[in-house]
Amino acid sequence: MKYVAASLATATVLTLGGFAIVAVPRLLSTESTSTVTSTGSVSRAEVEKQVRENYSVPLVQEKPKSVSCAGGLKARKRDSVECTVTSENGKQQKIMVSVTKANGNSVSYDYAVLED
Repeated sequence: MKYVAASLATATVLTLGGFAIVAVPRLLSTESTSTVTSTGSVSRAEVEKQVRENYSVPLVQEKPKSVSCAGGLKARKRDSVECTVTSENGKQQKIMVSVTKANGNSVSYDYAVLED
């Protein structure tokens, strides 16, 4: 599988009164932060909850109907887990959730869309 960057963006240039304004919409949220449990990890349920709350389907900006992950995340940089995001219309999308920062009791992670 290939990774496709989750932080995709398109730019729109508007001209107002001689000034060019570049609008770059955020197509999908790309990060979450969770507190580490006593086991030194973020639980599967917490990862699924954060993805459901913070991930938006590209171009549509809709929250997923459901999220299912293969497991949780360990509090170490580059640890990852594959998740399946299901939209309201039933379309499924595979994403990789990867730890970007582990600092004390806090773990930050972001998302990348997986391409078959």
